[in-house]
Amino acid sequence: MNQRLTDRVAVITGAGTGIGVGIARRLAQEGASVVVSAASSIQGAHDLADEITASGGSALAVQADFRDPTTAIDVVATAVSNFGGVDVLVNNAGYTLDKPFLETTPDDWSSLFNINVQAMIASAHAATPHMIERGGGRIINISSVHGGLHANGHVIYGATKGAINAFTRALAVELAPHQITSNVIAPGAIYVERYDRDNRDLEAIRTSIPNQRLGYPEDIAGAAAYLASDEARYITGAVLYVDGGVTSAMAVTD
Repeated sequence: MNQRLTDRVAVITGAGTGIGVGIARRLAQEGASVVVSAASSIQGAHDLADEITASGGSALAVQADFRDPTTAIDVVATAVSNFGGVDVLVNNAGYTLDKPFLETTPDDWSSLFNINVQAMIASAHAATPHMIERGGGRIINISSVHGGLHANGHVIYGATKGAINAFTRALAVELAPHQITSNVIAPGAIYVERYDRDNRDLEAIRTSIPNQRLGYPEDIAGAAAYLASDEARYITGAVLYVDGGVTSAMAVTD
C-alpha cells in the first residue's frame, strides 16, 4: 500500500458502517492518523479505530449525532487536540429519505438538510482554519448520483445532494488561494450493510449498471485516497462520479 498520507491527520464522518469505514481504513493504510465519527453505529467506529490501532496506525472514534450540526465542531476539535491539526476532511455522514414528496413533512426537510448539508458546512467551517495553519488541505464531500439524476421518492434527498455539489464547488473557488482543495465523490449503487433492505432486486440493479456490477466501499475509498493525496493537488471543484457508468448512460436507447 502507498504511504501517500504519512503525517497527515484525517477526519472521516459517518464512519461506523459502510462507505465511511472503507474510506477511513484506506486513509489509515496510507499513513494518515484518523478520527472517525458515528452516531447510532458508534460501536462500529470504535471497532474500526481498534482495528487500525492494532495494525500499527493511529485512530480515535468520536460519537457525533449530526442532527445537531454543531457537533461537527467537536469532531474537528478532537482531531486537533489529539493529533495536532487537520489535513483531510471527508464529510461522509448522511442518510437517505425514500418518501413521495407529497408525504414529506417540514421535519423531514429540516432533519435531512441538517445532517446531509448543514453538518457538512459546519465541519468544513471548523476544519478550514486548521488547514490554513498547516499550509493547505483536502476537503472531500460525499454526495450521490442523486445530485444530478433523480428518481421518485428521492426529491428531498436529491435536493440535499445537489446542495452538496454546489457548496463544494463554491468552496473550492474561495479556498483555492489557501491551497485547500474541495471536491465531491458521487457514488452510484454501492453495496453496504442493509443495501438489500426492503427486498431490493439486486440482479435488476446490477444489470442496469453499464459496468454490470454493484460498487463496494473500497471503490469509493480508492477515489478518496487519491483526492486526499498530493497527486490531486491541482484538482478542485470537481464532482467525481464513482458509479460504474450510470451517469454516462442514456435512459432511452433508441
